[in-house]
Amino acid sequence: MLSFSQVKNDSLKTTNTEQKNKTKNEFDLKNYKSDPHDRCILEINHTGFLNLPAGITQSYYKSIGVNFSLLFDKPIKNSAFSFGYGIGIYSHNFHSNANVIYTRDSSTNAFITSYQPFNRPYTLNRFAQKIIEVPLELRFRTKTDRQFKIHLGVKIGYVVSNFRSITDNDGKIRVYNIKNINPLRYGINFRIGWEHIALTASYYLSEVFTNNGVRGLNPYSVGIAIIPY
Repeated sequence: MLSFSQVKNDSLKTTNTEQKNKTKNEFDLKNYKSDPHDRCILEINHTGFLNLPAGITQSYYKSIGVNFSLLFDKPIKNSAFSFGYGIGIYSHNFHSNANVIYTRDSSTNAFITSYQPFNRPYTLNRFAQKIIEVPLELRFRTKTDRQFKIHLGVKIGYVVSNFRSITDNDGKIRVYNIKNINPLRYGINFRIGWEHIALTASYYLSEVFTNNGVRGLNPYSVGIAIIPY
């Protein structure tokens, strides 16, 4: 028969073992499962187009865009990786000397959109797009109090609004719905940072215009991301 002291000792050993295992699990970085992070992202970017036609120059310091996203963050088991997905709105602004010219194709009777240099003085010449996007990201965060992070992903979007603003000696005018705009946007995005600040960059594989528009233009952005939580 077991004595009372033996039962007590065995019980104490079991309790001590459970406490040690609990403590080990709480502070074991290998098995630690991180909480969701990086769910609200605000980006302030320089925005522009690559492969501009000859004679077209961009005003780089004026071309500023904003991207705001809300995402779900799902940690992948006990690893340092997580999966992010959500929705965002992107404002892309392109300041340049480009004048939008329409010509009609005699064979198809369709309008062709082209860029030519603006031939009169102006103070503002901006082409802007508002895009609803769905970002999908694979994320890495260190298991430390101060987190180093890398986000790599893709995003798919739809152009909900586009317009051109011009201010010159004749006044101010805004023209909506430029012809032959490609409504679909898809590309890759990247962030690298520390805690609540990161450098960010995006490149769109989709072109700005359709086949009847300016060929070869691909949007891009480079800037700073603010990640409050």
